[in-house]
Amino acid sequence: MKTSYLSLPIIACLLLISAGCTGNAPFSSQTPVPTTPQATFTPAFPLTPAVSLVPEPTDVMPPTYAVTVQVVKNTIATDPSITVTYEGGQGLAFTQSMTAEVIRSDGKVEQQAVESPQMGSEILLSGTTGTDRVIVYVTIANGVTYRVFDKDMPFQPINPQY
Repeated sequence: MKTSYLSLPIIACLLLISAGCTGNAPFSSQTPVPTTPQATFTPAFPLTPAVSLVPEPTDVMPPTYAVTVQVVKNTIATDPSITVTYEGGQGLAFTQSMTAEVIRSDGKVEQQAVESPQMGSEILLSGTTGTDRVIVYVTIANGVTYRVFDKDMPFQPINPQY
């Protein structure tokens, strides 16, 4: 009888020991396998379009909607501002808005708009002492937008020093 009392605790201990060896313990004696870092994919082209200082051709407006604008760059180095003036034309009554955009030589872009411009309406943009690209869009009453001006505007000081 004494042997059965002793064998029961020994069997229980063996079961506990064997159960602990077969399960996945949170603290394993195995060394973790180092993972190699994943390479990141970098596209060969930019995801956002870069601003361009190269002027593009302007749109030809139908004669009924034709308007003109004047663009002047200030010649004072402390304030190289750009003034866009709406001069009107055949399409004066049809013009819904005028939007002027400057792409500065330092890469900054500024855009302003005038709703229902009248003759003499102006937009003042900040420029640089370098060459800036100025684009002017006119939207007419039917919702069509035309690019009416797209040129480089170089800074030309009053007294250039050679």
